[in-house]
Amino acid sequence: MAPVTAWLRQVTLGLGVALLATSAWPQASAARAADAGAASVAASAVPASPSQGREGPASAAGPDAGAKPAEVRVGDTVVFTLRAARGSTGAAARARAANEALRDALAARADNVHVEPVGSASVVYVGERPIVQLTEDDAALAGDSGLAVHADRVAAAIRAALAAERKRSAVAGTIFNVSLAVLFAVLALYLLRRAWQLGDRAGDWLEAHPERVPALRLRAMELLNRANVRTLLALGLEAGRWIVLFGLGYAWLIATFSLFEATRGLTERLSGALLSPLTTLASRIAAAVPLLVLTVLALLVLALVLRAVRLFFREVARGTTRLAWLPRDLAAATGALAEVGLVIVALLLVAPVITGGAEGVGPRLGLLLLGTLALGAVPLAANAVFGAVTLFGRRLAVDEWIEVGTRAGRVVRVGLLETTLREASGAELRVPHLARLLQPTLVHGRAPRVSATLVVERALATPALAGRIERALGGPGSGAAVRLADVCATHVTLEIAVTGSAPDALSVALWAALAEVDAMRHEARDG
Repeated sequence: MAPVTAWLRQVTLGLGVALLATSAWPQASAARAADAGAASVAASAVPASPSQGREGPASAAGPDAGAKPAEVRVGDTVVFTLRAARGSTGAAARARAANEALRDALAARADNVHVEPVGSASVVYVGERPIVQLTEDDAALAGDSGLAVHADRVAAAIRAALAAERKRSAVAGTIFNVSLAVLFAVLALYLLRRAWQLGDRAGDWLEAHPERVPALRLRAMELLNRANVRTLLALGLEAGRWIVLFGLGYAWLIATFSLFEATRGLTERLSGALLSPLTTLASRIAAAVPLLVLTVLALLVLALVLRAVRLFFREVARGTTRLAWLPRDLAAATGALAEVGLVIVALLLVAPVITGGAEGVGPRLGLLLLGTLALGAVPLAANAVFGAVTLFGRRLAVDEWIEVGTRAGRVVRVGLLETTLREASGAELRVPHLARLLQPTLVHGRAPRVSATLVVERALATPALAGRIERALGGPGSGAAVRLADVCATHVTLEIAVTGSAPDALSVALWAALAEVDAMRHEARDG
């Protein structure tokens, strides 16, 4: 990471120096031209009268071949020189005025260079701006054959110098803009890398300190636990990375395209493509704020009502609150049905009142939600309907022993969706009501009737043995019965059955039957 940072700093520093040098070039050229300039445009551009042209100070002075020439520049290029004075204005002052006029014309982007004769002099114009007033003395000192030839040559030189300066300025501006685009790209890459590193650090912190992420609570009500909040933060970090990537790329495109004339139109299109949907969305959100506030308030009221209903039926189930029309064992199921009913009523009846129309978004959303729930909860709904029939019809009672298929147990609780059994081993078995539609249910009553088969020798299988086994089974249970199930050449199969309330009634019955068989076997051997 350190070499990359150092490289970015060096590149940024080099680009900054290049930008400063590029931007300082035109100012330095203009400063040098200003130092070598002439007097005001007004003083040099005012045309002389014919009498002044013949008898004025310039004519009296005559050509001054020994005077130091004053250069008129455009940027760093010498366009022409002035050697003659005009009246009390020397050649240097005339050159300064011409330099200032040329700078103004260059800044105004004027390009129409022409010559207009004024009396005995000729004035060179760039657009509507007078640059310099030339006389016969200037033509003579420049070595031209006449004033018209000299004025045309000066105008051509000014025209060429302005074109060259504009081209140089365009090239310098392009180089400057390209340097800015590269600098913006380097800054965007640096910011993107820093944002990516911060995202990685935040993700590592979430994985290393999950216990420091708080749960989202509304007073005493927990809306989201720690795990859910941590998952949402991780998803937000991942989405934030791509948002930063898109934002930096979009900002770089806007800044870069705005630097060049050819791509400046694309800047407006890009801005409109992003800002127009955002503006429309913001206006719609602003228009929907009152409805959103009412919806939030309605949801809060619904949540409070559901919580009050849940607490009320919970107190009824505990026995703290007694209702003549609702037994305790039906309170939990009735509360669940009441909550579902309140949600449906809110979707179908309250939502149209809030939205202001029966065809609004709320009712449609409610109908769509109800249709989705109806399609996805067909098995659950069938289970709940059969559970309601079982529960409110008293088909099963607590403490009864039942068999559902191959599983048996004592009924501990009958709910709206399932029946909870406790098997003889002590394990809890939860049987959905829908399972009892697919296989028969055997109801034993308060005590289960257990049965088993016992194989004994054929010589021992007598009615006396059956009577002894029935009397032995009468101790741990009631309703004992012994039946001959199968007869073979060497042994017979006896089926024993007894009703017992003990959790291990079957084991007790088998032990008692085996004891009687062993007793009969010993008696037969001794006798």
